[in-house]
Amino acid sequence: MTPAEYALLSQPKLSHPARTLYWLLLRPACLRQADFQVNYPELGRALAVEDPSVPGGFAYQVTARQLTELFDELIQAGLVTLPPSWQGEHYHLCPIQLPLLPGENALPLPQAAFAMHADWRPDAQFTNLARLCGLLDSQYAEEELGEFIAYWLGRPEQFANQHQWQLKFIKALKARRYPRRPAGEAQRDTQGYQRVKVDERQGPSTRALEMMAQAKQLQDKGTPDE
Repeated sequence: MTPAEYALLSQPKLSHPARTLYWLLLRPACLRQADFQVNYPELGRALAVEDPSVPGGFAYQVTARQLTELFDELIQAGLVTLPPSWQGEHYHLCPIQLPLLPGENALPLPQAAFAMHADWRPDAQFTNLARLCGLLDSQYAEEELGEFIAYWLGRPEQFANQHQWQLKFIKALKARRYPRRPAGEAQRDTQGYQRVKVDERQGPSTRALEMMAQAKQLQDKGTPDE
């Protein structure tokens, strides 16, 4: 849900059936199908509430006229738009659009914070978020995820939203895969968390060997014969 949708759906003048029609029926249908057309019989059946005390009966049903009134509410609120050429007295078979559906640049609502739980999993944004944080390989083992969850399950007082939990998991993966060398080591093979290949040659350099050879020659020349 986008902030604009939330603001309009929260209006006191919008009836609860109109909110239900938009959120549970129209919105999912338009997300799946760009050229969605209104179908009164299908929407009427979807909105009907069965009466458990009466076999085959309904505790709540909407008529075609009531559906038209619900659409009028959503159109007046700015949640539904019609083609300019539509002139019908009702909206059956009318192709509609929901102008406030989230687009590529839409900002999501702030996520609610929650404590870690055993069923937590990273979501579809995890791969892109990991790359932004410098973790190019976002694949992880169940063992790695299990250790992360177990650690935070022991801290139920800690709350974070989904985005923040994913950042914590990325940080844990980076620390596990790219451990930092202790400060003060003479030679480092890491810079930050990125692995860097270093020259592992041992012993004196070529220039040092040449200087040692020259020194030995001078020493031999200066040694008297026995």
